[in-house]
Amino acid sequence: MSFFDYIFYRITFYYKRKKDLSPETAGSLIVSLLQFFFILDIFILVRIFYEYTIPSGFSKVWALPLIVVLGVMNWYRYEKKSLYPELRRTWKDEDPSRKRKRGRLIVWSLIILLTIPVFYGLIRHNMIGGKSFFG
Repeated sequence: MSFFDYIFYRITFYYKRKKDLSPETAGSLIVSLLQFFFILDIFILVRIFYEYTIPSGFSKVWALPLIVVLGVMNWYRYEKKSLYPELRRTWKDEDPSRKRKRGRLIVWSLIILLTIPVFYGLIRHNMIGGKSFFG
């Protein structure tokens, strides 16, 4: 959980600097979103290598319980337990160059986690439609 704890810390710290009314909530929700996209990316990567069938009654609404569970778990972990002060003590004296590297890692993780489903959808749609992806 340390990777997600660090992301929560950095997001919450950013929103606290911007004087947001609920920075812990923003951090918790963004971590939940990243975890959901991480799980979605795993399903996509498995589907690329092993073509499994999706049930005919499956819709996007089926993802809602997973999103709710992740949101409640992160709310409890980060907000209810008030974990930010502990994380702040852990990372407040972080070396600036290391902080910059980890910040870039967070941004790249975000970009990769969000683009995998988009690219898979584009490729899948164009292949199913009989179109070539590149032309």
